[in-house]
Amino acid sequence: MATQNDPFGRRIDLNLLVVFDAVYRARNLTLAGERLGLSQPSISHALSRLRHRFKDPLFLRTPRGMVPTPLADEVAPGIAEGLSVIRASCAPPRFDPATSTRLFMLGMADIGEVVQMPLLVKALGVAPGVRLRTIAMSPPEARAALGEGLLDVSLSNFPVQPPLHEQILGKPGYAVVARTGHPTIKPRFTLAAFRKAKHLLVRPVGAGVKHGESIDKALRAIDASIAVQVGHFFPVGALVSQSDLVAIVPWGIAKTLERTYPIRVLKPPMPLPTTHLSLAWHERQHRDPGNQWLREIFIRETSVLYTQS
Repeated sequence: MATQNDPFGRRIDLNLLVVFDAVYRARNLTLAGERLGLSQPSISHALSRLRHRFKDPLFLRTPRGMVPTPLADEVAPGIAEGLSVIRASCAPPRFDPATSTRLFMLGMADIGEVVQMPLLVKALGVAPGVRLRTIAMSPPEARAALGEGLLDVSLSNFPVQPPLHEQILGKPGYAVVARTGHPTIKPRFTLAAFRKAKHLLVRPVGAGVKHGESIDKALRAIDASIAVQVGHFFPVGALVSQSDLVAIVPWGIAKTLERTYPIRVLKPPMPLPTTHLSLAWHERQHRDPGNQWLREIFIRETSVLYTQS
């Protein structure tokens, strides 16, 4: 039941408050109706209901227009502020990279931080206030974190299922890396020369364990000599560029190493499995403007890593 202190009781007709705000601003029923797309009789009817609720005339007709009563002056600021908050809450979300200070959480391991992150950070010059933070997670952990809103996007080595979305960055397979001027790896790259070379095998743990198993199996199938074995991709550039070792690594990593070390990137002289790398996000973020902006930049800037040429 409504009281004098609470004229609307438990039920508030926001349409009446919208009419009050329009009349208070316009001081004219016709003008207020035009701004709201309502006829003058509709405005008058709403004003009548408001007067009944507040038990006050609210507006008095004068030669200068509709003049608010002291009560109307008292409640007008609160009504205007409340409507402003409601309208802002109901408005479609917007994202302005030039002024945003949003923190984006990215699921990626250390390899992603070396391969993809430099390209992404370079492209964020148009968004000086945007911040990025990476978290390394196993695939099940990353999928759960996306659903819980703890991650905005995540690099994924495995196909995902709804309610997750993904954009495949590439399935480029592998590349052979060898130092510039390698004595046996010539422009005409043969399987025989590859077999005779000393090989560096990378056998990572975690999400990359499948890589080590696949390449180990392929090298043993051609009786190649594995001279050095490491557990991470980071040493590959330094080891290969300062020795006659050759290594098989995912194509994106090879192209990244090529920018830093004096090495050559070559297509393997034998069939090797393809790799899967995608950018994943949850349905809850699918239409978020900020998330969309980040995904577009990420996909555009990193696609060059997965073009074999």
